[in-house]
Amino acid sequence: MNKSKLNRWRIALSIVAGLAIVICTLLVVHSGARPTCNRALDGAFQAWMQGTGHTNAYPNANGVGSNSLAMIEPSMGKDIQDYGYVPGMTCNDPKDLVLMYLKTETHYSWHADASHTIFSPRRWMVISPAIVESGTCPEGGELLETVEFKRRVQLTVEFLKAHQRPYWQTVAKEQSEFLKSIKE
Repeated sequence: MNKSKLNRWRIALSIVAGLAIVICTLLVVHSGARPTCNRALDGAFQAWMQGTGHTNAYPNANGVGSNSLAMIEPSMGKDIQDYGYVPGMTCNDPKDLVLMYLKTETHYSWHADASHTIFSPRRWMVISPAIVESGTCPEGGELLETVEFKRRVQLTVEFLKAHQRPYWQTVAKEQSEFLKSIKE
């Protein structure tokens, strides 16, 4: 084999090996959004409640989810904005409602999930107003298919409207826009 053909073979093998490494890495690393520890979330909300005197209500910055989550950002860091948030909820609201959710589907069932793979189903992680006290995930929360996720968020908005929670109209608009953005 001449030197030119040998070099072509080496280049081709290098490209194939490089692609194999990239594909394997994507299969292992691409697991969807990684959730935050629900116990840490609960602690951040509790600290905010104690610090502000809102002993039963979660943050509500004029009905805007990201601004409301920003109130616990000092305790949780910027990654808290990976979540969608439904302002206007209280700790005593029904457990089938949605307080917050990851903005993208995930393979994880909780923040320390080591058993998921790229082949695990991607679902929406939702957290109820009870945070760690309800749900099917190890730390609380649930993993929902898109249809059920949309139904639960809509149910939550209807609850806020029926109970005339502050800024429910803003919440309804924001959540409706997010639900419309989801491609099924």
